[in-house]
Amino acid sequence: MKTKLIALLCMLMTVSFCIAQITNTNTEIKLQQSIGNGEGRPKPSSLMEEPRAFLTQLGLSVSMPENREAVVSVLHQTSGTVVYQQAYFHTQSVTVDLGGMPVGTYQLRIEIDGTVYTGTFRL
Repeated sequence: MKTKLIALLCMLMTVSFCIAQITNTNTEIKLQQSIGNGEGRPKPSSLMEEPRAFLTQLGLSVSMPENREAVVSVLHQTSGTVVYQQAYFHTQSVTVDLGGMPVGTYQLRIEIDGTVYTGTFRL
């Protein structure tokens, strides 16, 4: 009886692990950093964390390292059209709804204190 219960428990754990792997479809967008040439802008500290971006089932999720001003833009690469652009003040998390966007390759652009982070993703 114990053997059957242990086998059943192992099987349930395996199934739940497989389901968790299937439903976790967050894809991280790799961001590259470039520093703007604006005069009077502070050079970012090497200790400053970088933003992170994920493509989720709900849309595009962006995490800012600190409460700073940031401009988040999404550009459709084929047409060159800016499909989303918004300035955020003192926020650490942004979710962009990508519902209804055509299939294609997009560029994410995040500007924080003169430092620009870019990454591409496909819908």
